Amino acid sequence: MKNKNVLRLCGGVVALVVAGYAQAGPEVTITFKNNSDSKSTYDVVGSSAYSYAEANPKPMPEVQAHESDVYRVRGAQSPDVTTVVFQYKMGAKTCKFKTSYIKLPSRSGTVPKWNKSEQSSGGARCEARITGTDFATHDWAVEFSMK
Repeated sequence: MKNKNVLRLCGGVVALVVAGYAQAGPEVTITFKNNSDSKSTYDVVGSSAYSYAEANPKPMPEVQAHESDVYRVRGAQSPDVTTVVFQYKMGAKTCKFKTSYIKLPSRSGTVPKWNKSEQSSGGARCEARITGTDFATHDWAVEFSMK
């Protein structure tokens, strides 16, 4: 009797985990490139705290000059939306990067749309570009660079 209860409990936990994963949005692979001669620092600000919490592995706190960091984020809120925000600093220079996925309704069903943007301040040169998309899973890859 006790073993049956343990098996039921384990089965329930597995079902919840699988259901949660099935409800998760697409995963984005992020490559941050520091194209400068100085180190850049990851800056956890309010808008990027959620993205940081969902990142795997976590972004490195510092990225040395002419080096890069790669991490992934999966949208945990909805299978139809994933939004990611990260910010890096280099002295007075700041780059705020955003990328998102949304499943848009259309006459033939739904259409995936991937977006990216960057916002610079303090003389920073920031660039965001989508480097790949998977139309089957809707996962995508983006490259953020700072100079």
